Amino acid sequence: MEPPGLEPAALPGNMRSALPLVLALVTLDPDAIQTSAAADRKVGQGMPDPKTDESSVASAPGFEPAAGWVPADKRMFGVDRRTIAPTLAVFALVIVMSVVLPVINASVPYDDIVKAGDVLRLQGDVTFVPEAGWGITSGVRAGNAPLSGEYPPTATVEHKAVKFTVHTGRFDGNADSLLDQIETTSEALNRGRGVHVAGAHTTIVTDQGKQGAVARITGPHSGGVIAAFAFDGRGVEAVATGPSDTGPEPTAAIFRMIRSISRPEMTQQ
Repeated sequence: MEPPGLEPAALPGNMRSALPLVLALVTLDPDAIQTSAAADRKVGQGMPDPKTDESSVASAPGFEPAAGWVPADKRMFGVDRRTIAPTLAVFALVIVMSVVLPVINASVPYDDIVKAGDVLRLQGDVTFVPEAGWGITSGVRAGNAPLSGEYPPTATVEHKAVKFTVHTGRFDGNADSLLDQIETTSEALNRGRGVHVAGAHTTIVTDQGKQGAVARITGPHSGGVIAAFAFDGRGVEAVATGPSDTGPEPTAAIFRMIRSISRPEMTQQ
């Protein structure tokens, strides 16, 4: 088929011979067009779709840190910086309680100072004479009974780093058996790590003539003595503790207080 308006006779001879070739080149093949379109669709299928990629990124799960994870900007030498201040506060409190307060207590005078002639009274009419100048940290003077009318079972006096405590309670037996019981109980409670009886029992006699038992005690950084007495169904325990290098003066004061322990109308044993 010749294109409309084109007359072959009007063309030169050489152009008339090339005309079929030109018409063949411009002829459109419907099958070729369909094949090309299918190929374009296949190529399009292999290319990423920007909209699909955007939705995939939006739906991807975010970073979920593990429990206890600390960001790098909040750590110092691998430690959470938020925990450093509380930890230092705890350490400071420990130092104050274990070092500063004992030093202050040893240097500050006691509010209740023993005067010459003072007598401390315990439950069961047990009394002893504390050393003048020492501080009373627990206990009641004879004649100053509490409102309940019952004196406490324990009294303690202190001088610097030396402490002297007298405790009383019901007990049937003699002084040696009481000291044995105290030793056994202390060993069970301390398991050999605290203050414990380290020496043999020896005899001690009070100013009132009451015979008791006394032994040396020792601990990791302290030492002292323990004495026991038995008064007609009532036992009395006296314990003195202080630094291992306690001098002779506090030691003499301790034995004076031990020998002052008494109970009215006692029966000699």
